[in-house]
Amino acid sequence: MKKAYLLVMLLTLGVIAWAVPVTNVQATSHSAVLTAQEEEPAAPAAQEAEAQTFTGQIKNHDGTYMLHSEDGKAYHLDDQDKAKEFDGKKVSVTGSLDEESMVITVSAIEEAEG
Repeated sequence: MKKAYLLVMLLTLGVIAWAVPVTNVQATSHSAVLTAQEEEPAAPAAQEAEAQTFTGQIKNHDGTYMLHSEDGKAYHLDDQDKAKEFDGKKVSVTGSLDEESMVITVSAIEEAEG
């Protein structure tokens, strides 16, 4: 009987000894993640380009409205509905440019004077 009791006690202590370190590791890991998140500064949207103003004429190319700038470059416009309103007109487009794709994320389009 003493051997069975001793065996049960050893098994119980073994389970407790196994469970306690696992619980501490999980708590430590969770705590470390929270600490790392708190210390990490909020990164500004580095991918967002600064707003610029582009001038030129909006032209329809096979159903796609593009801005043909005064310096000879052609830019795709992400707001096709707004661009359609200015088809064939000289405009000022305010927005941010993705230089890789040559797409302007349009904030505003206004008809230019002259």
